[in-house]
Amino acid sequence: MVVKIITNYSNKNNKTTLINIMTNRYNPIMYLFAKFEQTAATQPDKPALIYFDKTGWKTLTYASLLDKTHRFLTGLSACSLTPSLTAAVMTPPSLEFFPFALALLKFGIIPIILDPAVGLRKVGEILEESKPDIFIGNTLTHALRILFGWGRTSIKYNLTIQSVKSQKSKVVQPTPNSQFTNLPITNSAAIIYTSGSTGLPKGAIYTQSNLAAQLDLFQNTFNISQDEIDLPAFPLYALIDVLLGVTSVIPDITFPVPGKTDPAKVIGAIQKFNVTNMFASPVVLDILSSFAENNHSSSRPILLSSLKRIITAGAPATIDLQNRFRKLLDDHTDLFGIYGATETLPIAKVESREIFSLKEKIENGAGICLGKPIEGVTARIIPITDEPIAEWQDSLKVESNVVGEITVQSPATTRGYIQREDADRISKIAYRGEIIHRMGDVGCFDDEGRLWYCGRKSHRVITKDGVLFTEQIENIFNAHPFVHRAALVGVDGEPVLWVALKRNARTNKDKMRRELMDLAKFHPQAARIKTFLFMKKFPTDARHNSKIIREELKARAEKRLV
Repeated sequence: MVVKIITNYSNKNNKTTLINIMTNRYNPIMYLFAKFEQTAATQPDKPALIYFDKTGWKTLTYASLLDKTHRFLTGLSACSLTPSLTAAVMTPPSLEFFPFALALLKFGIIPIILDPAVGLRKVGEILEESKPDIFIGNTLTHALRILFGWGRTSIKYNLTIQSVKSQKSKVVQPTPNSQFTNLPITNSAAIIYTSGSTGLPKGAIYTQSNLAAQLDLFQNTFNISQDEIDLPAFPLYALIDVLLGVTSVIPDITFPVPGKTDPAKVIGAIQKFNVTNMFASPVVLDILSSFAENNHSSSRPILLSSLKRIITAGAPATIDLQNRFRKLLDDHTDLFGIYGATETLPIAKVESREIFSLKEKIENGAGICLGKPIEGVTARIIPITDEPIAEWQDSLKVESNVVGEITVQSPATTRGYIQREDADRISKIAYRGEIIHRMGDVGCFDDEGRLWYCGRKSHRVITKDGVLFTEQIENIFNAHPFVHRAALVGVDGEPVLWVALKRNARTNKDKMRRELMDLAKFHPQAARIKTFLFMKKFPTDARHNSKIIREELKARAEKRLV
C-alpha cells in the first residue's frame, strides 16, 4: 500500500498521526486506521458523512467522527473486553453505528456480519455456528435473542451501542493509540457471511491483510481519490469510504434494502451534493431508471451529470437495463459491472460500452462478459467437477473458449470459512502456500483474454442431450422486448424457462411462448426448451435483491408440472 505522507506538520496531533502511519505499515488494519486519523488531523472540517435523517440533511466531519470513535474506544475498554473476541453485530444502521464500528476495528474486536433478512431460523443457525462472544443489538434483536435462545452457549457480553457509549465516564482518558495496534497481520479482521442464496450462508474469514488488500484493489482499479463524494449502497461501503478519506452521502441513514430504495431521495442527493461515485445493485439502477422515465420531460430530462462512475454488482445487469440507465448519464461517466463474491472481491470489471459492443455475441448464447481480471488478480478456468481438489496442478487449466469452473487467487482472497471444513474442501485449492478459491461459477476466457460468466455450477441443467448453462440460455430470451428477466431450471432432466415480463408488456402468454420459441430456433440448446412458465417477479437474494434464487423457481416448477 502507498499513502502520500504530508511532511509539513504544524501541531502535535499531526506528528502523532505521521508516527502512527510509519510504525503501523506492517499491520494493515492499523495502517488504514492511521490513514483515517491522518485525514481527521489534516482536514478536520472535511465532511465524512453527509446524511439525511428525520429532520433533514446533517454533516459529520472527520474530526467529529474520530472524536466519537475515541469515545467508543474508552467505552469498549470499560466493558472489560479484550482483542480477538468475536461480536455478532445485529444493530440497524444509524449515525452512531459508524464510529462504533471503527472503534471495534481499532480495538481488535472481530465483527460477525450477516444479513438479518436471511430469516430468523438462518440467523439462529449462523450464531450457533459462529459462536460469538459478544452480541451487539438493539431492543428488538436482544428480545429475539432471548426468545429464540441465540448464542446461549457462547455469548458472554450483551451490549447495545448506547450501553457502550454510556461507559465513557468510567475511563479518564480515551485510548486512540491503543495497545492493540500490534496484532499480527494474519489475525482475523471480520467474519462476513454470504447472502445464502444457495443455502445456509457461509462465514468467510477475512484477515487484516485480506481486508486491506480489498481496499487497495478497489482504490487502484477505479482511481478513487480523497476528493471524491460517494453514495454507498450499504453501511460497509460507507466505512470503506471513511478509511479511504472519501466523503459519503447517505440519503437515508437507515439504509433500506436495495429493493426499497427511494429514487427521488437518491437522485436528489446525487444532484444536490455533486456525487462522483455510486455503488448500486442492478435493482437500484432499475428503480432509478423507471423513476426518471416516468418523471422527466423533454425540456427537463433527469441527468446525473456529476457522476464519474457507477459500480454495480450482486448480479449481472441486463443490456436493456444498462441502456436505460445510461440515458441518465453524461458521456464521460463510466458504468462498470464488477465481478466478485463475498470470499474474494473485486475480480474483474467491464464498462457498459464494451458490453454494448458485444451485444450480438451475448444475445446468441455466449454468456455475460465480465471483462478482464483486474491487476493483482489471477483467474483460471478448470474442468467442471463437484469433487474436491486438494492441490493446484497446471494441468488443470483448460483452453480459451472452453467452459469450466472459474477460480481466483488474489491478496483479497479469503482462506476459509468459519466451522465449514466441508465447504473449505470443495472450494479451496492449495497453491504454494497460498489459496485458490473455486467460485462455484462456470465460465471461460475468450481469445482477447476477457472472462465470460455462464452461470452457477450448481444451476447447470443436465439433460440427455447435453448441459445447459443458465446465463448462456437466458440472454437469448432476455433479448425479447417484453422480457424483463428469464431464468432457466431443470425438472426431471428437462429444461424449463421461467419468464418475468416487463411491467408495460401488452401480450398474452400463448403469444409469448410462440415468440420465445421462434427466438430460440437458431440456437440448438435453447431450441430444446418447450416449457415456458410465467411469474410477475422472481425471488431474489436478501442482500442485493438482484440475484435470482433458482432453487425456489425449480421447486415451483416441479409443483406446477406435476
